[in-house]
Amino acid sequence: MFFFAYFIVVALLIGFLLKGSLLNLAEKPFRGLWLALIAVVLRFAVLSRAFLASPWGWLSVPAQILSFILLLIVAALNLSIPGMRAIGLGILLNLIVMVANGGYMPVSPDDLVEIGHPREAEILRAGGTYFYGIALTAQTRLPFLADIFVLPRFFPIRYVFSPGDALIGIGLVITLVWGMLTKPPSGSETRGQAR
Repeated sequence: MFFFAYFIVVALLIGFLLKGSLLNLAEKPFRGLWLALIAVVLRFAVLSRAFLASPWGWLSVPAQILSFILLLIVAALNLSIPGMRAIGLGILLNLIVMVANGGYMPVSPDDLVEIGHPREAEILRAGGTYFYGIALTAQTRLPFLADIFVLPRFFPIRYVFSPGDALIGIGLVITLVWGMLTKPPSGSETRGQAR
């Protein structure tokens, strides 16, 4: 989730440079945002160490899938908004590869070592899972949709990411910049449309 902070920062910078406003963004008629909030809270809750170590830890995978479905619904409810189609497609691609691999996102242990997570890499090499990741192997289904990209070294915090993640990020930039630059209709225009 924190990977997308980079895209949000870029979107805000572009929006402000083009004289956009967060107030414009706040006025946009996004639908179903409460579902997105539930999805985000759900993901953080089921990925906590306490939850994974509890008797309910087995619910982590279905809860992850549910969170993606909720986000996909939100994207579908907002398809008319610029950037939402890319976000929706990215979510769908991530959901497909995770479902195809037992509810986990395949990732190369070598890539995890590359970004400074050797402990997690060893867990995956041993056949285990780490949060929602599983080792990318010759048996992985749809490997081209998995976490196969690595952020370059000049990024302060590096991540592995999937093609779906990249689409979501691009869609976020488009949506946020559009929201900041597009002014809401004035009161007079709104009244005129209502007649």
